[in-house]
Amino acid sequence: MPLALQSLSDTLYRLRHLWAVVSFALGLGSYFLVDRQPWLAAVLTGFLVLSWVLLLSEGLWQQRFVGTAMEGVSQGALKLMLQAVHQEAFFFSLPFVLLQWSGGAEYILFTTLVISAALMSIIDPIYFWLARHRALYFGFHAWALFVALLVLLPLIFQWETDKALTWSGWLTALFALPSFWRVGGPRKWFRWLGLVAVSAVIALAPRWLAPLVPPLTLSLQERAMALSFNREQRLPLVTGEVFSASEVEEGLYAYTAIKAPLGLGQEVYHYWFQNGERVDRIPLKVFGGRDSGFRTWSHKRHVPQPSAGHWRVEVRTEDNQIIGVMRFVIEPDA
Repeated sequence: MPLALQSLSDTLYRLRHLWAVVSFALGLGSYFLVDRQPWLAAVLTGFLVLSWVLLLSEGLWQQRFVGTAMEGVSQGALKLMLQAVHQEAFFFSLPFVLLQWSGGAEYILFTTLVISAALMSIIDPIYFWLARHRALYFGFHAWALFVALLVLLPLIFQWETDKALTWSGWLTALFALPSFWRVGGPRKWFRWLGLVAVSAVIALAPRWLAPLVPPLTLSLQERAMALSFNREQRLPLVTGEVFSASEVEEGLYAYTAIKAPLGLGQEVYHYWFQNGERVDRIPLKVFGGRDSGFRTWSHKRHVPQPSAGHWRVEVRTEDNQIIGVMRFVIEPDA
């Protein structure tokens, strides 16, 4: 048994960085494939939950190895297994984070945190320093779980991104609560009450900070502003980024093709802004499964007068997560 565990530990150590590359490739494939491979997402979810159980029960099952030759080997094998799981979670999610990003400043913090965590999981000195500090390590694992669930829940259950965001927060809080007990030992009742409050904050924070969290399984494949539209073929006609006031008297079309997982149906919104002020909000329904994205549009029939100015149309979810932005200018007539 000790030799088998040592062999497992040695194998994990040799392959510890290869797993990050494999996970990134799987994530990249899942992003571009139409069916998004829900079975792969389910397997990854199972690994994340299992690793959390192992982390929480580490003290219990390692007591059996205290004073034996397997004591150090078992601890090393556990850390390497968890490192592989963290790499899998972050690098599988990374293509969704990078390729979905609309370029807006609102997602810079989230994107930076995910990239930083992914790099920390493959830089051994930083990762194993983190592993020696249990509070930080549990927080790191909670972040890995939250990011992965944002991608996995829509892929597995075809949930809308708003629902996936809510459940990601609650599931992370559910797993985080018992982990607090492992940090610092027994507490008085009022400290336990404080820990419950912290867990509630973790559960609700994603809803409060929703505009800062990108909808990772939705991406804008095509966009255009148009003066006319072919409704049968769902294609924009006479497109551009600069229009005259007289051209838009009959209205203006905002065309978007949004890519989503197979089986997902979700309501999105076109927010119309003129010189920074919102002038309209138009609901639309999109359905997943099309490789080039589900094509939909909004028609602004009555453009406010005077219409000249800098305009933009933001594509958002119910929770105000921005999927993409289209900008254009309406110039006054000569």
